[in-house]
Amino acid sequence: MPDQVTPRGRPRNTDLTRKIMKTMLQALATNGYHGTSTQQIAQDIGTSKQALYRRWQNKAALALEALRYGFRQVPPTYPGMSTFQNDMLDATSGMLQALCETPLGSAWLALHAEPSLAEELSLLEGEQRTHFRQIFVYWNTTANMETSIDQLLGFVFFTSLIRRRKPSNSEISEVIQSITTRS
Repeated sequence: MPDQVTPRGRPRNTDLTRKIMKTMLQALATNGYHGTSTQQIAQDIGTSKQALYRRWQNKAALALEALRYGFRQVPPTYPGMSTFQNDMLDATSGMLQALCETPLGSAWLALHAEPSLAEELSLLEGEQRTHFRQIFVYWNTTANMETSIDQLLGFVFFTSLIRRRKPSNSEISEVIQSITTRS
């Protein structure tokens, strides 16, 4: 039996990581990317700036990981539990709740104002699209899938982040209905 290899260095403290992620999201939402200081993040959680840089290469890497953390807090939707429309409504509602009721939405906007992060943000947006793709694939409604996801996510992001309001379930259902009629 091969020897078990243990990771080098100190073990990761998941509670500290969670605090860092939450604090970074809040700071990005409140202060924007350039107004957020890793020194202040470290002070706010009671650690050192060096502790942050041992985990993340730079502020950009920390900010992007904080966004990923925020999106991972969205409850997953498991396709096939109800209908295509209900699965889409559940997935959309979960994302909207995170964008409107947590610092995630404002942090997302703050990072979009930073051109150097465009490529990474595009990848992160692709990760979110995957959840919707899984629903389309499960229900075998893949014709026009990417356009339909564009339409739905365009509505979600525009309404919640630009207009700063959470759309009602009936508004979301109307958009989903227009997608399903076309697919």
